[in-house]
Amino acid sequence: MLDKRPNALLKFFFKIPLFMHKIGLGGWEKIIGSEWMLISTIGRKTGKRREAMVDVMDYDQAADTYYIEAAYGSRADWLKNIKVNPVFDAKVGRRRFKAQARELNAADTGEMLVRFFRRKPAYTRSVMTMVGMKFKDEDELRQMGKNLTLLAVKPEKG
Repeated sequence: MLDKRPNALLKFFFKIPLFMHKIGLGGWEKIIGSEWMLISTIGRKTGKRREAMVDVMDYDQAADTYYIEAAYGSRADWLKNIKVNPVFDAKVGRRRFKAQARELNAADTGEMLVRFFRRKPAYTRSVMTMVGMKFKDEDELRQMGKNLTLLAVKPEKG
């Protein structure tokens, strides 16, 4: 989990994917070898619709489950909203669905990070460096996983 909120420049950078999706250019992230999930929650205090864009770290097709990261852990507003209103809207590529999420345990989180790194080493290093998290090897990355929040997001049946 990140210790402090991003500065204004980093906040702006993190909002670009959300803006791109809002103007109809969702899916462009595949060009950089990434996949993102647009999460729409109901604000726990305001009751207003809130949106956030998060990395899809993995997708288990057999279980129809997406794995995503909450960079700010339990401090992420969208995660707080999900805890109050557990059913939320999600969009990955052109697929839209109602979903629920559960947190992964520390061991599973570490293994998920390592699998993601093996598939996308340059992307993983660049994103983690951007937010001030550096690691030497897979063991160190696995250890970092104990302090991060990863979620399994499953579409609701219906």
